[in-house]
Amino acid sequence: MSKRSAKAQASSARAATGVFGGFGSASPLSYVAEPPDLAAISDPTVVVYFRNLSKKDSTTKAKALEDIQAHVSSLQEPVEEGVLEAWIKMYPRATIDNAKAVRQNAHLVHGHMAVSAGKRIAKHMPKSVAAWLCGLYDSDRSVVDATQTSLRLVFTSNEKIQNIRRAYQQPILEFCRDAIDKESPATLSDERTVTQDDADAKYSRVISACVALLGSLLANLKPEELSKFQADYAALLGSKKLWQFASYSDASIRRSVHRLLKTCIAKEPVLAAIEANLDTLSKAYLSEGLHSDQTSSVYDYVESLTLLTSAHPSVWTHHYQSKTGVDRRLRQFLKKGSQLGPRDFWMRLTELFKTIPEHVLPRDAAAAAELLGALQGGIVRKDEPKYNHEAAFDAYLEIASLLHLRVPSEEKAKLLAEMVLPIITQYLRPSLETSQWAVPPHATKLVPKALQIEGMAAALAERWPDFAQQLIDSIKTSAPEQSKDYEKSQTGVVQHATRFATLQEHVLKNEAFASLQPIMGQACASVVEEALDVLKNRNGKPYGAAGAIAALLHQNPTLLSSTQTEQHLELFIRQSLPALMLSPSSTYLIDILYSKSDKPVFKEAWSAALKAVLQETDSPVKTKALETILTSSRIPPSFDLAISDPELQKHVMKSVREAVEGSAEWDSFNRMLQSQAKILSPETTDEVLTYMTETLSISQQAPYTLQGLRQIVRSNPSMLRQFLARPQGSSLLQGLLLASESPSDEVAQGAAAVNASIQTLLLSGSDSKQSIYDLIHKGLREANSTSVSVETLVDLAKQSIKTGSTWNELSRVFPSIEVWDAALEPFLNSAPKSSLAITNPLGGAVYLAMSDQSPSKIRSMPRDADGYSAAYRITQYVTKLFKSGELFSIEAVAADLRAAYLHNVAVAIQLADDNLGLAGANGFWAHYNADVEADAMTFMSDAQPFVTQELKRLASIWSKGDVDSSLVTWAIGLMAGVEAETSSQAYYEARTYSVLITDAIEIAGWKNSQTAELQETIISLRRSKAVMPLLGCLNAFAEPLAASKACERLCNEIIADLTGLTITQKSEEALRQLIVLNSLLKQDGIVGTIAKQRLVFFVKHVVPWLQEHDLAQSVKAELYRALTVLLPLMSDMYGEHWGDILTSLAAAWSANNELEENESGMDSPIPLVYASLKLYAQLRTLTQAEEPNDDLVDAWKETEQSVADGLINLLKHSQHFPDEFHQPLKMVNDVLARQIAKVSSKHLESTEELFPLLYVESQPVQQTAFNILHKKIPVAQEQISIDSALEKSTARLPEELLSLIIDAPTVMTLAEANLERSVPLPLRGYLLSWLLVFDHLEHASFKVKNDYVEHVKEGDYLPGLLNFMFDFLGHAHNKPVDVSRFDVTAYEPDLEAPKRDLQWLLTHLYFLCLLHVPSLTKSWFISCKSRATVVTLEPWTEKHISPPVISAALSSVTTWSDAATIAEPESPFTVKVAPRAREITASYTVDEQTMSMRVSLPPAFPLANAHIEGVNRVAVNETKWQSWLRTSLGAITIFNGSLIDALTTFKRNVDGAMKGQTECAICYSIVGSDRKLPDKRCSTCKNLFHGVCLFKWFRSSTSSSCPLCRNSFAYA
Repeated sequence: MSKRSAKAQASSARAATGVFGGFGSASPLSYVAEPPDLAAISDPTVVVYFRNLSKKDSTTKAKALEDIQAHVSSLQEPVEEGVLEAWIKMYPRATIDNAKAVRQNAHLVHGHMAVSAGKRIAKHMPKSVAAWLCGLYDSDRSVVDATQTSLRLVFTSNEKIQNIRRAYQQPILEFCRDAIDKESPATLSDERTVTQDDADAKYSRVISACVALLGSLLANLKPEELSKFQADYAALLGSKKLWQFASYSDASIRRSVHRLLKTCIAKEPVLAAIEANLDTLSKAYLSEGLHSDQTSSVYDYVESLTLLTSAHPSVWTHHYQSKTGVDRRLRQFLKKGSQLGPRDFWMRLTELFKTIPEHVLPRDAAAAAELLGALQGGIVRKDEPKYNHEAAFDAYLEIASLLHLRVPSEEKAKLLAEMVLPIITQYLRPSLETSQWAVPPHATKLVPKALQIEGMAAALAERWPDFAQQLIDSIKTSAPEQSKDYEKSQTGVVQHATRFATLQEHVLKNEAFASLQPIMGQACASVVEEALDVLKNRNGKPYGAAGAIAALLHQNPTLLSSTQTEQHLELFIRQSLPALMLSPSSTYLIDILYSKSDKPVFKEAWSAALKAVLQETDSPVKTKALETILTSSRIPPSFDLAISDPELQKHVMKSVREAVEGSAEWDSFNRMLQSQAKILSPETTDEVLTYMTETLSISQQAPYTLQGLRQIVRSNPSMLRQFLARPQGSSLLQGLLLASESPSDEVAQGAAAVNASIQTLLLSGSDSKQSIYDLIHKGLREANSTSVSVETLVDLAKQSIKTGSTWNELSRVFPSIEVWDAALEPFLNSAPKSSLAITNPLGGAVYLAMSDQSPSKIRSMPRDADGYSAAYRITQYVTKLFKSGELFSIEAVAADLRAAYLHNVAVAIQLADDNLGLAGANGFWAHYNADVEADAMTFMSDAQPFVTQELKRLASIWSKGDVDSSLVTWAIGLMAGVEAETSSQAYYEARTYSVLITDAIEIAGWKNSQTAELQETIISLRRSKAVMPLLGCLNAFAEPLAASKACERLCNEIIADLTGLTITQKSEEALRQLIVLNSLLKQDGIVGTIAKQRLVFFVKHVVPWLQEHDLAQSVKAELYRALTVLLPLMSDMYGEHWGDILTSLAAAWSANNELEENESGMDSPIPLVYASLKLYAQLRTLTQAEEPNDDLVDAWKETEQSVADGLINLLKHSQHFPDEFHQPLKMVNDVLARQIAKVSSKHLESTEELFPLLYVESQPVQQTAFNILHKKIPVAQEQISIDSALEKSTARLPEELLSLIIDAPTVMTLAEANLERSVPLPLRGYLLSWLLVFDHLEHASFKVKNDYVEHVKEGDYLPGLLNFMFDFLGHAHNKPVDVSRFDVTAYEPDLEAPKRDLQWLLTHLYFLCLLHVPSLTKSWFISCKSRATVVTLEPWTEKHISPPVISAALSSVTTWSDAATIAEPESPFTVKVAPRAREITASYTVDEQTMSMRVSLPPAFPLANAHIEGVNRVAVNETKWQSWLRTSLGAITIFNGSLIDALTTFKRNVDGAMKGQTECAICYSIVGSDRKLPDKRCSTCKNLFHGVCLFKWFRSSTSSSCPLCRNSFAYA
């Protein structure tokens, strides 16, 4: 047997026999416990789990427990008995494993086992209950949680768990007794595989849990339940081993034992067991425990010892049997301090001393000093936590007082002098030599407590003169100003004096020290006298002396009352103090001054001191002295000298100005605000705040002003509240609100914060709200550059109104109707722009609206910073308020005001609609950009719901059936209020009411019974010639009046009237009639009621009007509108009128010079152009009918060229005005674009003039120009290629086109662009111009294309495009855009969102760059300076762009090869393309031998170079072959990357080499067996031979003669 085996067996034998006394059954916790019987388990997998649980590795055991838990949880039936028995046997051992996961899982598995077994678990509970409950006291929290979880699975309440403890007391006690008495680290762990530390940790965990479990039984069970097993408890509590654990090395065991002892002392049933074992407890807790290490358990130890001593004091005397005295053991314990225990340890220690028997404590001063010395040594130990010192010294003084009482009287003074008075001495004058007596600085209660010890009065009386002299010596010997220790020395004097005064104050408060007052008075006077002398002699530089006086006067003012020293002090204040105000002692001198504020000398001395400071030049010393005078904490409450000092008020104002200008800080002013004295006079306050209000509008000073206002709000809000109550207060509020909208974030945020604070101040009192109301009304009534935004006014209104307020309260924040009407009046009196004829509901009624008001009135109208008029601001404000329905409900508005609100909001909607569709239509707002447009759209979305809500309210009234209250009555009443004259106000009223009535009909519905009354109204209005009300009614009631007799009759009457009207005489009458006619023609079905013959007469009568040059454009426009509707009814009528109409259209378009040339004169050509284009579109539709009118078709063909020219002319002259904010012009451009797109390209001439249109501010025009050029360029390139070839000239790109791509955009220029809205048109024009450049390249011949490429290269146009392209696409920032969704080979505009559309267009342009100018693109890539672009572009190109480029290149090669094969079917040159491999193989066959090369394209081609390699060389040497390959590669790399060029170059080289070659006269082949051409020439007959053939001939003929001429062959 090996030694190792023998040792293992011996160890196992010791474990088995050493504890259990033979070969009996082992403990369930022992590592040699008998393994379970697994034969009864039916599932072999479960057997494996249990065997794995028996392994030593903790990970294996934890996994086994998880598997067992999963198995038990998955069972549908109760767990089988074999599994349960095996588990019960292994469970206790698993619960004490060193691995936390094993213990945790063991408890969880046991809970699931118990649940699955049900009642069968009861018989196994005695074996497992103790181990289960021990888990509740595990040292790891997760194990405790797992135990609680498993218990809750089975026992759902605390009562049931309590029942377990009661029912299984005996098994639990046996388990605990066995563990405590029999187990050891050697029995619980195998020393062969477990380290000693792990073994000890396991043992500690088991013992600690068992002791804690025993304690829980005692604590939770009732006495009658405990008494049933009293003998068991007595046996267990009588165990010496149990109490020896009180000084065990493991803290958790010690804590458990200490807590067990506390529980036992409190439980009567086990008290007898404690009393029976007092000898054991005395030994464990006193003779051994007092000098043992109690770290982490000391608090529980002292607490349990206190309880034990209190219950059984004899443990210190009768039962104490150690050789070492208990007093020595106590001193040993005290020297250890708190042993890292909590602060409460010291309080418990005091209680312990109170319970210790008297004859154990010292009875003489020496022994008491020895004990206190041990205690003090424990306090000042290095490992004693500093935060415990206060509690420790408190306990020290308590114990010292306790021991002092036991010392003989003659020794008490000695004990105090040695053990207490050093604390006082060290407190007064700290010293390193006596630092062990230093109490914590924050422990203010310790010194008074020391004074309360009996006998301290006599000790202090003896020592106090010495203490005073020490202070005097410190003052006299303090360092001069020149010394480096000056500040340290002077500060030390101040601190010394402060402590002296504090101690003196404590002494005087104690009645027991009354006898000391004369001594202290004399000492105090001597200190003050000496300090005054030092101050005067050294000019105030030793500020420690001044600090000493200030401290004594502050804390001990009565000691010097009515003494000669006080007189000397007042004399000093009057004569010397003002001159020393700028000395280092100024702070303390001011304290001295204010300490005499109740004396006559004070007022004169204060004024002199202030004057002395103010007269000095500005310096930090002056500032500090002034602040100290004004902000001292010693200032009396009734102090008012500052506000009456004019010099001081001037200084305050000066400091404010400097702070606002940024040359000084606000700190000084802020401290004045915080002063408890009144510093600023009311006049100065007003001046300061008025000045700050003015500087809020100055951008450089606003940030500093806001800092000052923040200081005022924070430090002295009442000052602001009083100012805001005055008239100037609203100016400050307005200035703050305006500043909160500043473009500077710093100013805006600061102003918003200050404003919010001020609002809180104002809203706290109702009397201050009026300033807010005034500010709101002023902000609405006046619109200027300083006006705050509407949003801010709305926020103010919301803050000042509470939910549920009445109209009387709400009306304070609403504008008056008079102010609102006055604001709207100028806009209603302004004539509308004629362009609006094609967008507004009343159509041509704009031509009739007249106004006497000067246009300058609108232009010169005051506006806010955003360009908003007061009317627009008021309407925005009102609609935003009503949007907040919870605060501002329309239901709360007075009934008489609702109609006015509805009218004004509806009018404002129409004005905003015009101004939104046509910039500058009425000047409702003056600035036009995307932000203003978004604001206007928000206004429309807020206002329309308000109108709809009001109409619904009216509809609910109409639905009640009241005759006097119906929709038609309301509508007619509205129209009756419209003036009969054609004024602009009448136009807006009619238009507004028309829209309101239309919406009302849609909401409330229409009753046919009301139509008759409505028809009578129409007839009445026709007779009265009230045009505006008539147009309003016709538009509003278009649906109810459809197919009505009144309208049919009116329509026929108007047509009849117009047929008999002479246009030259009554053009105005004709205009009115045409406008009404067009309003009628909008009704469904009314056109069919017109007699055809009347219609023919009408058309033939009015068509000649179109030839009249002097006819107003408005009449022509309305006539075109009428003809557009009427001509389809007479499409079968032949006549010249078709040609006349088309001719008039072409003439009108050709004569047009600029679409907006007369807009200011209210005679814009836009309505005419729009109506004519719509008529032209209608005529085109008629020509495309199944059986078109022959005359119309003939006229169409005859005028097609002139019409095309007219359309092109319109297109050219639409470039001078952007249509982004011009809806009528945009509508014209859209229709124009659609019509030009349908014109045949053969009629579109002089297209070069269209290049500038690519940069116009109109997308439809821009796109149309591009489409025309895109169609024309391919046709033009055919002729250019022919001309260039015939004339042998160099082709050039059009200069007009190149001028458009000279200036490349940058991403920086797009910073302000809103790409979510649209692509900037200049950028779009630039990119479309590049598309046209590539159109030239794509359709040009080879020579012309190369000329174009050289032209682009010369102008250096491409780098600008590529730089912008990859900056925008993100390559320059390492974030390239994902373009996988785009078809990069083509581009379709407007299919994507603007930003994505731009990305698509740029990606497509990059594809075209690689396709048509790869050499230039690659040159740019090589020279690119952006590292990020270079790194990201190649892989991005390889992924998204190169595949279609390569595909296109290979496809072009295939096409070229196929064409060449058809042209020369017998050609020896062949090309094979392998698209998947990206390879081209070119072969040339000579004498059945093939020479070939392969062109391979890399994945990133053409950014990456193509590779050319020779596959088979024939007929040429290696040098020439490599030269051919390099030449072919150069054709790709250098000459614009054409693969066809490379193949052509290769073919040309081979053809050149083969040209003129003759066959070898020997082998009759051109290429010999060595793959070479014949290169050996006979000098006689001049024939060529292959060298190989010739040598063979020489060998076979055995001669060196020529095979042909037989002459000697001259060959070396």
